[in-house]
Amino acid sequence: MILNFQSIIVCSGIILVSVLIRSDAHQHGSYMRNADDGFNYRTNWMSNIQNHVRLSELAIPGTHDSSTFKGYGGDSATTQVLSFDQQLNYGIRFFDIRVRHYANAFALHHAFVYLHVNFDDFLDSVSNFLRSNPSETVLFRLKEEYDSEGNSRSIAETLQWYLYKHQGTYLKTNNRDINLGSARGKFIILSDNYQFDSFGLQYGQSNIQDNYNLGTNWDLYSKWESVKNQLENAKNGDPNTFYINYLSGSGGSFPYFVASGHSSPGTSAPRLATGMTTPGWSNSSPDFPRIDCFIGICTIAFEGTNTLTYDKIREYNENRGGSRRTVGIIVADFPGDSLIDVIIRNN
Repeated sequence: MILNFQSIIVCSGIILVSVLIRSDAHQHGSYMRNADDGFNYRTNWMSNIQNHVRLSELAIPGTHDSSTFKGYGGDSATTQVLSFDQQLNYGIRFFDIRVRHYANAFALHHAFVYLHVNFDDFLDSVSNFLRSNPSETVLFRLKEEYDSEGNSRSIAETLQWYLYKHQGTYLKTNNRDINLGSARGKFIILSDNYQFDSFGLQYGQSNIQDNYNLGTNWDLYSKWESVKNQLENAKNGDPNTFYINYLSGSGGSFPYFVASGHSSPGTSAPRLATGMTTPGWSNSSPDFPRIDCFIGICTIAFEGTNTLTYDKIREYNENRGGSRRTVGIIVADFPGDSLIDVIIRNN
């Protein structure tokens, strides 16, 4: 084990004093920090699902703050490395889109950070993908982000202007029971702003877990418990309800840490140790791994929500039985190929 003492971590304006203890390098296919880490194409995975299945019953891989892939804002703001085209090609079908209404157009933002990507870029990617893959559908949460400025029309009028240009692939619906057959080849908006409500389904009517604020790294297990509880809620839930489960978190922790448990952003970076060992803390954080065991003493390491979620969904997939619904929409930071795959296989 390597001890790396670091006295100060600065994240989102918060200064944390801590001791970071790193274990050996760790790599798992549920977390991939580079676009060339080895993704597989899944351009038409919905073609294997029957038309009558409701969208609310599907297990759908999604991305949180989907537009941050150019890296603006650094580790505090970056949650993705795949472009919109790559996300679509590799199987992502739910997007988290945050727009700033600026000069009668939509710039994509993370809080005050302009991500140097615009709403047209997103809609062009989605429409082109759906025209090439008419078996698929795309859902996206649409949220207003940061202050509007320099506009001569309402935010609803600007959205209408965009949608007119994409009317061939846009499906306007308020039917929460809509089935996949009715939505193939189309995108659907989940409105997270009352001014967008007439353009699609209301995001707030879904059953959502988004406990994103971690005060420190040591809140990661509590975050995982929220994710795990929502997996159970969805698996045993109402077929007519959209269940949305965010694996992401930030605040006193970097997004990459929450996703991976790593001491630095890399795909194969070392896990960070919690500072606890067994047998002294044998009952603490039972889902976190025990590593580097020596003469009966093991280090308890952090584990990212991506890997923990992968393991839990794989368990569900291997132990199917009776009538059950899927785990719903899983929204991740830096989702790796195996996480995308195991979610799709839950259908």
